[in-house]
Amino acid sequence: MKESMSKFMDATFDYVSWLLVIVVLGLIVVALYKTFYSLISLNLEGTLEEFLFVLILLEIYELLSLYLRHHHVSMRRVVELGILAIVRKLMVVKDYDSLNPLTLIGLALVIFALGWIYVNLNLKEGNQQE
Repeated sequence: MKESMSKFMDATFDYVSWLLVIVVLGLIVVALYKTFYSLISLNLEGTLEEFLFVLILLEIYELLSLYLRHHHVSMRRVVELGILAIVRKLMVVKDYDSLNPLTLIGLALVIFALGWIYVNLNLKEGNQQE
């Protein structure tokens, strides 16, 4: 009973992952269109914002495809995605004065925590390879 339930849940999660891959690919196409449109209209801020969004979507696509291939996702890649998303948020903000100082402190703490996790994961991988 447990084994059949586990197989059912695994297959369901695979189908959901495939659906997410299709959605992410559609979002990538739309974001690339917006990126080129911003570039043509010489809107450099919009171009940078959309380009960073495309990078995030590509990273999500890579995570989903790795899961579908290996049924495992590296924590290091998830941390990289989190750092990229926060950096995009900070670069997109046009008026830092309108942000609450606690929001900026919170973002700084999240970046610090993700950086700490990333460094420790790299040190752990380095020790395992030796």
